Amino acid sequence: MPPSRVWKNLAIGLVITIVMTTLSTVLAEDGGRAEEFWESLAVGLSVTAAVTGVTWWLRRGRTAR
Repeated sequence: MPPSRVWKNLAIGLVITIVMTTLSTVLAEDGGRAEEFWESLAVGLSVTAAVTGVTWWLRRGRTAR
């Protein structure tokens, strides 16, 4: 069974979140690394959850028809 769009969006979102968090932590000033890490992680996971949730909701609506 091929993976659905929901799983693909989740995987892509998690990869982007990891890259974004790593880059922002590396580029942060010395005193703000932990703060930058948690902020980037929260934003990335929120966006990933929103996109995945909307994709799941749309797919669910189409299969119900």
